[in-house]
Amino acid sequence: MAHRIQWADLPGCLIESISARTGPIISGTAVTEGKNSPLAATVETLDGRVFVKGLPSDHRMVITQAREAAAAPLVKGISPELLWQFDEAGWNVLGFEHIDGRSAHYQPGSPDIDLAVELMHALSVIEIPPGPGPWKPIQTRLRTYVDNPADAAALAGQTLTHTDWMPDNIIISRGRAWLIDWAWATPAQSWTDPASWLIKLIAHGHSITAAEAIATRLPDYASADPAHIAAFARATANMWNEIERDHPIPWATTMASAARAWARHREALHR
Repeated sequence: MAHRIQWADLPGCLIESISARTGPIISGTAVTEGKNSPLAATVETLDGRVFVKGLPSDHRMVITQAREAAAAPLVKGISPELLWQFDEAGWNVLGFEHIDGRSAHYQPGSPDIDLAVELMHALSVIEIPPGPGPWKPIQTRLRTYVDNPADAAALAGQTLTHTDWMPDNIIISRGRAWLIDWAWATPAQSWTDPASWLIKLIAHGHSITAAEAIATRLPDYASADPAHIAAFARATANMWNEIERDHPIPWATTMASAARAWARHREALHR
């Protein structure tokens, strides 16, 4: 995880590059949520607010900036608009429409769950155009976590999936939801997004049965091959086991426990 840089500590040349796109900057405030980008800030300008995020141009994860930029034109209407981007002053930076809102709540009974389902419905019909891009297909992302390469191949598809449905990646604003942070955007079968999301629901207090019932509101998940879901569940549990091992902090432990419980559930159904 990256160390978040406070606005006052940013290089002057970087602030100049940002202000060249925004106009005069009144103030900048580093956001507290998320830790993957050293630069993540709300910028107050004469024309309103802009959200900026960025990484040093030579950072090993700068590819995630390219994914966000590539996803932006595909997700207009469900995500804040990408206003501009640049790679200069030693930084790769994206500027987004600012949405004033709060992070989603996933606890049982939360009305935000219905809004998240609506987002998934909209996303499930968006396909990544053919041709090269900054994407890492799901069969590549999960190849070290599956029991058999065929299990990963069964997840392959051209639907744009978000894959990181943590509550702070959904902004609730004026009765609707916006999906943000496309760093891990992935070509895959569309049902894999609700499948990964239901683990978050379990981690936030839903029973496995209740989380599954919510996921099956997405037709693609409801009709997915149970064997493929079981394979995905095993791979996801293996992934979270690794995350917990490398980052033994409470949220990783909670997520790993939820992933293991769901994998056992799906395995029992598949027998």
